[in-house]
Amino acid sequence: MPLLEVTNLRTSFHTRHGVVRAVQDVSFSLEKGETLGIVGESGSGKSTLAKTMLGIEVVDIGGTVSLDGHQVPSATAARSTADKRSMQMVFQNPDSALNRSWSVRRILLRSVEKLTGIKGAEANARVEALAAHLRLTPRHLDLKPRQLSGGLKQRVAIARAFAGDPRIVVCDEPTSALDVSVQAAILNLLADLQVEKKTS
Repeated sequence: MPLLEVTNLRTSFHTRHGVVRAVQDVSFSLEKGETLGIVGESGSGKSTLAKTMLGIEVVDIGGTVSLDGHQVPSATAARSTADKRSMQMVFQNPDSALNRSWSVRRILLRSVEKLTGIKGAEANARVEALAAHLRLTPRHLDLKPRQLSGGLKQRVAIARAFAGDPRIVVCDEPTSALDVSVQAAILNLLADLQVEKKTS
């Protein structure tokens, strides 16, 4: 049985000009530890597909997203904590994904607490271990996202995605806004995490 199975996924947006079909009849499966790439030109619906899988956008009637053989609700709010924890996302632009007024420590601590239920000193220790894993120093934890470079912000975004030990991490072009040298470092980091955590 596949870890993830997407069947006849469709996502439509209703605008004043009519219905826009952003994703239409997409089906695929994903095994444990496997990497799947979705390729398409700009505007072809890749980001919408990713957000629909995560429940950020709601799938049209008829399409399904299943984890370990059980269908998950279309909307994130209706999903169980276990399902939310199983599938996380690294967005293309960390600036829009990270709370600019919070410290990195608070951002990661909130994700750890929400996804794992761990609190207090244990949660803080997990945050520090997670940061070290992503090669973020203790000093970085006390800074806010706006004080970090693009590459460091994306490391924070990846750390947040891995806060609950997800089984699937959906990456929406996470290196497109970064310099070539930084892109390589981020991709190598993701590959290392995948091998160590057996993440798809």
